[in-house]
Amino acid sequence: MIGAVAWTDPLERVLAPSAEILDALRRIPQIVRNTGAIADATEALPKMERTLRDVVRHTESLPALAEQMAVVGDATAVLRPMDARMASIEGAMPVLVEVQQHLARVPDTLEHLDAGLTRMSDTLDRLLVALERLDAELASLDSAVGPLGRLAQRFPGRSRRDEP
Repeated sequence: MIGAVAWTDPLERVLAPSAEILDALRRIPQIVRNTGAIADATEALPKMERTLRDVVRHTESLPALAEQMAVVGDATAVLRPMDARMASIEGAMPVLVEVQQHLARVPDTLEHLDAGLTRMSDTLDRLLVALERLDAELASLDSAVGPLGRLAQRFPGRSRRDEP
């Protein structure tokens, strides 16, 4: 008699099974799995946000540093031919020897900076992957929760005035 119900009795309307209700109930396990996956995927986001803020703060000086490194690179290019001449005056000019030793560390410093930039790039790549996963999970959750919203609007006691 469900198909012939005149829908005048509110209790019959609530108790009569519909395809939408059954479909929504079938989706609940998927929603639970997706919610767990979203929780797992977003667990690291606060720490990543703090880390990114630190990265932004620490990398604000990189453009100026790059310009300075280019200047240092250009300036140190002349030192290679001067190395032989510097060896001949080493005994008379100890201060120049000390300067030369400091300049010898410039390539190591540049390598250290390059390694830091590589690690930062890897971290940003992982963040982008996590954000893409989060976007996919949110889209899946939205599509799974949509039928529940439509179902909730059908419950008695909700008038048309309540609808947006």
